[in-house]
Amino acid sequence: MSVDSIAYVKHFGSLYTMEDYTTTSHNVFVNANYVASEKVNLFGTVGFTKATAELDEIVMPAVTTEIENSLSHQDFTFEEAHTYSDLDYTILRFTLGGEYTIAPNVVWTADFDYADLTDDQPWVYGDESGSYFVVRSGVRFDF
Repeated sequence: MSVDSIAYVKHFGSLYTMEDYTTTSHNVFVNANYVASEKVNLFGTVGFTKATAELDEIVMPAVTTEIENSLSHQDFTFEEAHTYSDLDYTILRFTLGGEYTIAPNVVWTADFDYADLTDDQPWVYGDESGSYFVVRSGVRFDF
């Protein structure tokens, strides 16, 4: 095969840029535990989380005229890409529970858990705001 029969293929190389993604999260938790008697233990938790995150606007290096003419159908801009990963949410959570010792190494447990999420920056999956309430109970065997 001769060199003349090989089709000419342009190689455009690559362009890149460095951007910062900043995440900030503030968390506050308050826990309380009260041993009411030898058989009864009560506990509770209040938690609050406020989190934000954002990507710097993406500014790509200038594309040469040769690439623009050869690939004029391509869009090399990233004007809205920096908004894809924006986060801004708060979570407020309350837990109350108790344990009752039925026998040595056998404990009945019950707790209530409530959480409320506020999504202030909905994007991919829409507004994820919501809340839940969970009641759990069971028997724990300690070994």
